[in-house]
Amino acid sequence: MLTTYDRKKKQENFDFVDALCKSLGWYFPLLAKLKIRSVEALVFRKFPGVCPYCRKAPHEDLICKQVKGTAATVNHDDVIVHFDRAWPDRPKDLDGWQLMFNKIYPRQVGDGGRSSLGLLEELGELAEAIRVFDVHPRYFLGEAADIFSYIMGLANEHSIREAQEGRSFSFGTEYVARYPGLCTQCGSRVCTCPAIPQATVGRLAKELTIRKEETLFVTNTDQFTSEGEAAAHLALESVGGYLGLSNKLPFDRGGANHALVMICLKIAAAIEQAKPEVAGNLRAEALRIQSSEKPAGVRAPPLDVKELLNEIQLVWKELDEQFRNDIKSSPGIVGDLVGALDASTVRVLFVSCDPEGTGVRLNLDAEQRAIKEALKLSPHGGKITLELLPSATTDDLRRSLLENRYDIVHFSGHANRKVLVFADSANNAVEVPISAIAELIKRHPSIRCVILNGCETVKGMNASIADWTIGMDKKISEPAALQFSKGFYDAVGAGKTIQDAFDEGVSAMTLASHKADYVRILTS
Repeated sequence: MLTTYDRKKKQENFDFVDALCKSLGWYFPLLAKLKIRSVEALVFRKFPGVCPYCRKAPHEDLICKQVKGTAATVNHDDVIVHFDRAWPDRPKDLDGWQLMFNKIYPRQVGDGGRSSLGLLEELGELAEAIRVFDVHPRYFLGEAADIFSYIMGLANEHSIREAQEGRSFSFGTEYVARYPGLCTQCGSRVCTCPAIPQATVGRLAKELTIRKEETLFVTNTDQFTSEGEAAAHLALESVGGYLGLSNKLPFDRGGANHALVMICLKIAAAIEQAKPEVAGNLRAEALRIQSSEKPAGVRAPPLDVKELLNEIQLVWKELDEQFRNDIKSSPGIVGDLVGALDASTVRVLFVSCDPEGTGVRLNLDAEQRAIKEALKLSPHGGKITLELLPSATTDDLRRSLLENRYDIVHFSGHANRKVLVFADSANNAVEVPISAIAELIKRHPSIRCVILNGCETVKGMNASIADWTIGMDKKISEPAALQFSKGFYDAVGAGKTIQDAFDEGVSAMTLASHKADYVRILTS
């Protein structure tokens, strides 16, 4: 498939980027099997930011064409000098390596076949290097570095094609999406898929001698395993955790399948009394997931668990903290998956409006600043995203809810028991029935909490708009409303539940000598 563009041959459900990523998915385990300790050291020792033959970037083709074997123009000592000098500034991620190789060996429009043909040749040489590895390991080191350089060449040629179509390409993003710290074919961290065929045999190449001070091979397998697990975790975090890859992870097999079943059952047991209907749904989903389990290596569409993960995420944030800690300490994928739930971002939409014609002007900027300060000072404030919708019209609100998923929607402005006041396009006051707002909110199930920080907003209200609705039974002063917001978002930023955050908001009011008996929380 890496020759797709050259042969103009396509394969259903598998494109060039899939093949490009799979080439690295094959390359890295091969190096691990031969106990290569550091891929970046292996590659950079031969390509230290320059071509190893002419020691230039971009390389000079005329000089490189004259190099044969170990002729005088192959100055190994000079390559080592480049390595020692440039090592601290080596690339730090896959996109960086791609850029480095493009500087050494620039690709251009019309370079079709250059990298794919070169890669095929190097694969033959690599196979020969593997055959004599026990006796001459330096051959493998050089050929493995060459393979990587041609994979980067293919990536750079693809970047040019994408740019011609007005698209961008990130090798790092695409690779991690397909190899997120566990095998997507068998669902396990340690792959249990069938063995792959042996590579073809090629010829040897003259490569650098391994220096005594180099530590290119694994000597401590336990440490190597630990470092690999840490790297897998970082890879997973970089793409939003398991939740960010819900449409790619193999939840229909292996450890991923078992972990999701276990989480559904544990959470169902914890919420049985408070939310029996949700608990029943989770048990039914656990049965569905378990019954859909497939053996490793079987090709099948990903199991659709997006809505289930969304439901788990909503429930998870309201579980008892001790329970969350217990399940987070579970080993393996179970702990990682709920850890991703715990670390997921809470999105808040702050809807404010003080249009002309209301008689009394409000200082809504003060409440906005107070919320920002509370989140900035809180231990988990970095996990809270606050988005502002000032001088809001109903169209602004409706479109924002269509564009993004929010956990909390906070209304601040003029109101009474029947309406919230919005603006029109000319900033004139428009009274909007709270019942209409409720219908809008209910179409967006990600919204767990609605705050109606205005006068009499829940007076006479019997049913919650979302899982939690917070409002006032009578008029509230601006200083009192401000104190409630401070306390509420202090608690949200500390990772507390909505009920805990409500209680903290009430405490902030009473500690500032404001009555709070008219502040209510309704639950669904």
